[in-house]
Amino acid sequence: MITDVLSEAVLLATLALVAMPMIARKVRTAFRPTELTRFNASTLGSGLVLLTVALIACAVPVILALTGTALADRHFFPGDTAVGWISAGAVVTLVATAVIGITRTTRIERRLHIEPSVGLHLRRHDYTIVVLSSDNPIAYAVGHRHPQVVLTTGLISSLEVEELVSVVEHEAAHLQLNHRLHLRLISVVEPLSRIKPIEKLASSLRLALELAADAATSNQRATRTALLKTSGVAVVPGLAAFAAGDIIDRIEALDEEADTRSSGTRNALYLVAASLVAMSISTLAVFWL
Repeated sequence: MITDVLSEAVLLATLALVAMPMIARKVRTAFRPTELTRFNASTLGSGLVLLTVALIACAVPVILALTGTALADRHFFPGDTAVGWISAGAVVTLVATAVIGITRTTRIERRLHIEPSVGLHLRRHDYTIVVLSSDNPIAYAVGHRHPQVVLTTGLISSLEVEELVSVVEHEAAHLQLNHRLHLRLISVVEPLSRIKPIEKLASSLRLALELAADAATSNQRATRTALLKTSGVAVVPGLAAFAAGDIIDRIEALDEEADTRSSGTRNALYLVAASLVAMSISTLAVFWL
């Protein structure tokens, strides 16, 4: 009975941690934009790690049964040997999903990094603006040893000067805020985005990155009009692109002001997240005692 309670507690706690970004999205005005991205990354990352550890805790004793060790009959999750093998399969699935997602994002990043011989390269302090000749209105940032903000002539011709400045500031913010690492974390779950809850989770994570980059622009009005003009533009998968995220939510966020009265909500979410982490770790520790 006690094993059943422990396993259910850690399963619920880790899944709740993974789902926290979707909850934070609903109360986003309680966070500063950059704070929201850090909150999402910490809760998702810790949730995935602890869930994997819990599954391993269930799978290892069953696998050890092949060697006849004393731990063979100790299952973390309730059930017979089949549960252990299912847990082992879940671990393999999670690891494979992470490898596939990160590899895919890395390949896209390398493919879309523009060589010096292609387009017009304008060197800035810590990144390069690259202008490509194309009618397609595209803007994206690509992190690399040589970070780039890539724009097309089609986008440039469709925007006013102040709107174009906002687009460049937005993409530069992705680089300066090191959103490349956040995108790697998002890519861990994106291969499973055909599952509706995972799709919502990935959407919430990407939206937070775009809100943080929007907030970094110096002219919010110009950012807003640029968003309206680029709505419906195809987004480069796996990268931080100006037209990414839910455009309606982003436009609404530009018109919103931080709700200082929501500090209690923010603090409550931090408390809940910390409690879930503590519950998971303590439960796993009790299991092995």
